[in-house]
Amino acid sequence: MSLKAFHRFFIALSLGLFAFMAYWASGRNASGLVTPWLVWASAAGLAASVGYLYWHVRSVRLPS
Repeated sequence: MSLKAFHRFFIALSLGLFAFMAYWASGRNASGLVTPWLVWASAAGLAASVGYLYWHVRSVRLPS
């Protein structure tokens, strides 16, 4: 696995972690166990990661 492919894999893994964190925090926020900033922070991280993955895929091409 090349470094570029590993980087894409790591970004995708981070996307999954941010998505799970947003889901988990929103469920806990409804019951009052988690502060709302955790929900917003995980959603912002998810949005930023999607943007970064899009930029990375468009700017760094893997060899065919």
